[in-house]
Amino acid sequence: MTGAMWVSLLACAGQLALAGIALARVGRSPLALPLSLLSIALSTWNFSAFGLARSGDTGWRLMGFAAALMTLPCAVHFILAFVGRRRRSARVLYGTYAVMGALALTMLIAMGVPALEERIYTFRFGLAVAVGVIPILTTGFVLLTRHLRHAVSPDERARAGLMLLGLTLLVALLLTDLAADMALPVPKLGNVGTLLGLPVMATASLRFQLFGKDARATNAAVHAVVLALVGVFAYLTLFRVFAAESGALVVGTTAITFALLAAARRGVTAFVTQRERLEQLATLGRFSAQMAHDLKNPIAALKGAAQYLKEEHARGHSWDAHGDFLDLLLEQVERLDRVAGTYQRLARVEPLRRPLDLNRLVEGVLSLQAFATPGAVELKKELAPDLPECAGDEDLLANALENLVRNAFEAMPEGGTLTVRTLRDGGAVVVEVQDTGSGMDARTRERAFDDFFTTKATGSGLGLAFVRRVAEAHGGTASLTSGEGHGTILRLRLPAAPVSQAPTSEGEAA
Repeated sequence: MTGAMWVSLLACAGQLALAGIALARVGRSPLALPLSLLSIALSTWNFSAFGLARSGDTGWRLMGFAAALMTLPCAVHFILAFVGRRRRSARVLYGTYAVMGALALTMLIAMGVPALEERIYTFRFGLAVAVGVIPILTTGFVLLTRHLRHAVSPDERARAGLMLLGLTLLVALLLTDLAADMALPVPKLGNVGTLLGLPVMATASLRFQLFGKDARATNAAVHAVVLALVGVFAYLTLFRVFAAESGALVVGTTAITFALLAAARRGVTAFVTQRERLEQLATLGRFSAQMAHDLKNPIAALKGAAQYLKEEHARGHSWDAHGDFLDLLLEQVERLDRVAGTYQRLARVEPLRRPLDLNRLVEGVLSLQAFATPGAVELKKELAPDLPECAGDEDLLANALENLVRNAFEAMPEGGTLTVRTLRDGGAVVVEVQDTGSGMDARTRERAFDDFFTTKATGSGLGLAFVRRVAEAHGGTASLTSGEGHGTILRLRLPAAPVSQAPTSEGEAA
């Protein structure tokens, strides 16, 4: 085999391994899916280059052309996820996938339509593709460059720099092959780009923990590398045995590809199932601990009163003089009933709306937090005077506010300032919780309100998701503003209660 063929095979194996590592993180990192898709597209392109050089069948060129086109939406997807703009740019992203997917499908159809294949390899068709590709790629690289310039953390700057370098090598040099196929006088440097870009992307993924900290990352990497090497060896053997039989090559490569996908799917499914089980157990443990704490005091009071009355009964004493103990029993039973009702509403997020003074709610929550938090954090209150009431569930809103305050304290382990303020915003009332912690990067900020998303080793990922659901159940919104090195502001906005709902002074006096 020639040197170019060995380069194609090595790049194919490396991209398959990187795809395997990324697939193991799908669902936990927004970067995992686009990186795995990009790696699969690039591995397909490299293998098509090998197949073309090995067999001379022009169908491999069309397949490589289709794979190269699909690297564009995958690269754009990855860039948008990396800079935290994936959701805001969803329409552009899906449109890019649709257009490039249609063009790639045209390439595959042309494998059986010679007239269409002739039209593809023309300068006019290449110019049309370039007109659509270059502006989108340019926008993506501008976003990545801007993210690099504004990154505060040294690790984030290193990740962004490596991503910019790796994608430039992978995508820009890949375009030289497309230009050469359009009969332009450009040397083909795609193989060189994938071979050079691969270690850059792998370094960013592993050395700089692109997907976060995970003790199982090494096992996933080893599994992915072994699977990729087995696949490439199987492809190579197939070409050696059936070099002159195109039909057998197509059937064989398809079968091997499906076998690799099945093996990868099995490994990833086992990983995801284990992860989901751990998340469920962590969530159950958190709710169980909180419920046990809330039930402990009324149960202890019930037990004490019941034991006392039992002893009085054993001594033959009458209960007539102990009516207060019976009242205590009934009071604690009612308290248990309220706790159970509160947890039912917490689970379903069904607000029981009553006129509520937001300033008083903030005072109550902060009075408890002041005793449970370290003294290194300075607590400030900025409560707006004459704040209108809102119609809300006091238990649900207090729990949501406690989540926000707790997160703020945890964001400042070495001390800082926590400011809780209330204000009026048109026809709504707002409570803001501001900390002076390290802040969030763009990717964390975009997923902060997602269920089960957390950056804490012992977190369940339900805190901010619960806050968002409580706000929406009240007809309001939850939002945040954050930047690395600038702290975080979490904002809970609720509709103000109509004036007619607020109790009058006469009602209050009554």
